Amino acid sequence: MYFVDLPGYGYAKVSKTVRDSWGPMIEDYLQNREQLKLAVMLVDSRIATTDSDVTKRWLDRQMIPNTIVLTKTDKISNNQLQKALRQGARTFNTKEIIAFSAVSGAGKDDLLARISAATTSDPTVRKTHL
Repeated sequence: MYFVDLPGYGYAKVSKTVRDSWGPMIEDYLQNREQLKLAVMLVDSRIATTDSDVTKRWLDRQMIPNTIVLTKTDKISNNQLQKALRQGARTFNTKEIIAFSAVSGAGKDDLLARISAATTSDPTVRKTHL
């Protein structure tokens, strides 16, 4: 199993030219990987979504299995987390959002279960909406 970290759009400190080149590279990578089982989008729970919602819609249109993980949930209150989860559900049009904290370990089991489910499923079923 391989985990591939692709560039994010949010707050990367690179030139606009470099950032603009990422789109075609990422699209090509994702569209041409038959062995791809799951795209995991990491979204900072403290920051309003940027281009992440566009990426999620693109993944859905391409029928690439994906899941959203709200990160750094230990840095916000429970009320803020609930608000972020509601906003994420609306923005990403999904109820499957994993609240995750690397500090406390919250959400770790859910994320590992999601990855396990995606990687141990029938290999002949490449593209399904999740």
